[in-house]
Amino acid sequence: MSELKRFPIKYIRDYIKKDYKLRDKCYICGSEKNLELHHLFSISQLFNEWCIKNKVIEIDTVEKITSLREKFAIDCKHSLDHHNLFTLCKAHHQRLHTIYGQRYSNHLAPKIKNWLDIQKEKHGK
Repeated sequence: MSELKRFPIKYIRDYIKKDYKLRDKCYICGSEKNLELHHLFSISQLFNEWCIKNKVIEIDTVEKITSLREKFAIDCKHSLDHHNLFTLCKAHHQRLHTIYGQRYSNHLAPKIKNWLDIQKEKHGK
């Protein structure tokens, strides 16, 4: 058994991110520079809730997290879908987190999507 060298969520994120594609411009302003990915849903919060629901109490080996992450990705595929992933320029990504916080609850996802759409209407080209 291999001991974990990182937090379990890092293994989850790595697994999920392998399928994500950075789009070629900011969703809001169309900038092609300093692009970053923003997921509407917190993967940490989704995973914590999934662990509770599935009675996962301890994750202490690489083998354990590896066996769980695929099931998590399947069970949460709607929330993790690429439609909930936005490419933003660094400035708009920082602005989003300035308004909603670095970590926000997933119940705010619809509100944040609305904010993204309003900003796109204001600043879009």
